[in-house]
Amino acid sequence: MKNYRLLYILILSLWITLPRNAHSQVMGMELMDGQDKVQINFDYIYGFIVVDLKLSGILPMKFILDTGAEHVILFKKEISDVLGFQYEKRINLIGSDLEQEVYAYITRNVPLKLEDTPTVTRDLIVLEEDFLELESMVGEPIDGILGTRFFRGLVLDINYRKNRLTLYNSDTYEVPDKDYTELDLEIQNYKPYLPTKIITDDGTRIDTKLLLDTGSALPFLLFLQTHPSLKLPETVIRGNLGRGLGGDLEGYLGKVRYLEMKQGVYFSNLITNFQEIDSQLNPEVYHQRNGLIGNPILSRFDIVIDIIKEKAYIKPRKNYNKSFEYDRSGLIIYAFGPTLDQYYVKDVIENSPGEEAGIKRGDIIKKVGILPANLLSLGTITRRLQRKEGKKVRFTILRNGEKLRKSVVLRDLFSDN
Repeated sequence: MKNYRLLYILILSLWITLPRNAHSQVMGMELMDGQDKVQINFDYIYGFIVVDLKLSGILPMKFILDTGAEHVILFKKEISDVLGFQYEKRINLIGSDLEQEVYAYITRNVPLKLEDTPTVTRDLIVLEEDFLELESMVGEPIDGILGTRFFRGLVLDINYRKNRLTLYNSDTYEVPDKDYTELDLEIQNYKPYLPTKIITDDGTRIDTKLLLDTGSALPFLLFLQTHPSLKLPETVIRGNLGRGLGGDLEGYLGKVRYLEMKQGVYFSNLITNFQEIDSQLNPEVYHQRNGLIGNPILSRFDIVIDIIKEKAYIKPRKNYNKSFEYDRSGLIIYAFGPTLDQYYVKDVIENSPGEEAGIKRGDIIKKVGILPANLLSLGTITRRLQRKEGKKVRFTILRNGEKLRKSVVLRDLFSDN
């Protein structure tokens, strides 16, 4: 999905302290099985890279490839319970709100298998509860997160156009052709951070450090308390940024005048999410970074990440820095039901077209236009809400047993800065 949906995106970056053992130091070359490269297909769903992974070598599951997480994380403890996994210890995690602590368990040496790779063993973090409700937000089955430590020692070549991940040995990898731009990275806990420059709404120039995060469907996020010059733009919308470990993430949406990834590679008038964090929070928790760059931006490049050599190589696609499309309704919609083909209104942004149409939190969506909602995917409904200003989207909703018809007239939720 190339479009960006406003205020309804999950941030999956996790900050975890996990004890190391000797097993964790073994390099990941066993994934290559003696080959020069290995190709793995993925689905790009709702702004996430989703790969097929077999748990215990046999149970097919869907995991998100997340360069913003270090470890392999299973959302559903009931699955590991059924498989008889032994838990070494209970640990605490710091979620995407950078404040709330939640709990999980460590299980060691779990057999995992990706497409066209041999089965390997990795330590697994199992959430005590599925705090994320990711399936409801994406409308597709999602079972966990595949962090970068899984691929230790390998180069990740992510091709969003072909929906293909290619793995290479870092020692023998040849730098891509001249159409690629080289980026110097800072690697911390197997996660890639990029030095960048931004110009804020008031014209202030700031040097920033941003996580390259394939586990985020937000295009661009800034932490307000991480630099004295990072302030909210004059025009913002307050609302829900999505959901992470610890619950819903509240923040703001506005625009940044300019983001430069490297000289000549930039985005202007960029839709930006702003998250407040506790000013007393230890900077080591967020690795002294100022925010993140997520898939909606990264997917506009062919991108290669070499964790070992601390380099990235990006090849811009045509019109890579064109404006992002986003929701113009103010409706935050979740999926539910056994097959995730029923939908309800999770929230409505204040003073938005959705609120003006009389749609309320908790309304169940029965029809969109003339089509029953269960014939549509969540992505299809989302795209309808990203249409041009002035377009009308008609809903039939169910509220307290009564069917109501509502029309939402789409418009920009904030004016250009």
